[in-house]
Amino acid sequence: MAVTKIWNIRGKAGSPLEYIANPEKTQREFTESERQALADVIAYAAAEEKTEKLFYTTGINCSVAFARDQFDTTKLRFGKTGGNVAYHAYQSFAPGEVTPDEAHAIGVQLARELWGDRFQMVVATHVNSHCVHSHIVINSVSFRDGKKFHDCWDTYRQLREASDRICLEHGLSIVDNPKGRGVDQYLYKMEKAGMPTRYNVARQAIDEAVALSLNIDEFKSELRRRGYNYRFDSQRKYWTVTPPGWKKSIRIHQLGPDYTRESIERRIYENDPSVRTERIRQSYRMPNHYNLRRRIDRIMGRTGLEKLYLRYCYELGYLPKYRQNPTRLHIVLKEDLLKCDQYSEQAKLLSKYHVNTDEDLSLLMERIDMKMQELSSQRDERRLIAKRVLPVAETDKAREEAKELTREIRELRQEAKVCREVQDRSGHVRENLEIVDRDRQKEKER
Repeated sequence: MAVTKIWNIRGKAGSPLEYIANPEKTQREFTESERQALADVIAYAAAEEKTEKLFYTTGINCSVAFARDQFDTTKLRFGKTGGNVAYHAYQSFAPGEVTPDEAHAIGVQLARELWGDRFQMVVATHVNSHCVHSHIVINSVSFRDGKKFHDCWDTYRQLREASDRICLEHGLSIVDNPKGRGVDQYLYKMEKAGMPTRYNVARQAIDEAVALSLNIDEFKSELRRRGYNYRFDSQRKYWTVTPPGWKKSIRIHQLGPDYTRESIERRIYENDPSVRTERIRQSYRMPNHYNLRRRIDRIMGRTGLEKLYLRYCYELGYLPKYRQNPTRLHIVLKEDLLKCDQYSEQAKLLSKYHVNTDEDLSLLMERIDMKMQELSSQRDERRLIAKRVLPVAETDKAREEAKELTREIRELRQEAKVCREVQDRSGHVRENLEIVDRDRQKEKER
């Protein structure tokens, strides 16, 4: 079976071209008869050169040796030198399924069929790994009409379908049911670690709403009560929900097989009528109120950035040394749970240097930079002493002092990094806390 993919290349087109044409990746050993035949051809082209290798590289509408220059010439001709410089596609085969010759022929056929009438390309087949695979580097500008290469999901679909058809023509297997895009790695790691994401939080909200509903109208009402917006129009292909504090909606069928339109309707209509009693009981449940001094009271005695970050750590559940319940967090805070340690380091630094304003932060960063420069100069002096012809005790002392200065510089560099993070994230922290305060005020007014 063949696996395909395509992505864009920014910067210089020479890098991917040099990579895919790397002789160590595209060469294979010849038989004795092939060595002699190849030697005869090379001797005819360049009598002074001898080789025992064959390179699986083909230029389409260009020369492999001058592909980069020809790519650039096309861009200059049409005045389109910005943006993506090329696109990189590959086609990989299962181990032992094809020979290098057949893989390269399929790769060239695939490239010619899809883009050979408009774009310059270099096709190279790598045989240095257990999976023989072909790389296709495509110029981002058409030599025929000067239009840009358009990369989208439809382009990838065409690539996959053409690859499957050509593989079947050559008697090779294909992937019958491709799974498409996998789960985002960041979200996957968060969910695997048991941390909340907008997806598993949405699943929880939908499950709670389904469990308390006997029809779709009641289901909508329960979602509204939890702050969710929804689009359940019959004319729409997909049902969507938007978590509170988010602008981007979620297609609920992507949450799993239990969250398709049909599955949700089935789950709702299978509920027992007693769920209405549970819904009424929950609506009359009153929270307990205690008039006790809390950690938040001490935080509110601070000012500026120090107060901002201390309160954010408190809202994330980091400051109170108890186990945080993720389901009670505001939705906009849940994505930052994995960054609790980072926010804690930022709060500690702000408290250590009593930083309250952006001006204080800028001055602190300047002081740290000046201190690092001073320590770097001292370290350079110690390193020069360590290289001189002096008694061993003096050179060893200089080396130890240089190591200690390096440790201090490393700590200062870390503090400078934390300061930059505060600069970048303070606006995000303010916006999130404003949303939290606004939503809590709305709850009080109900």
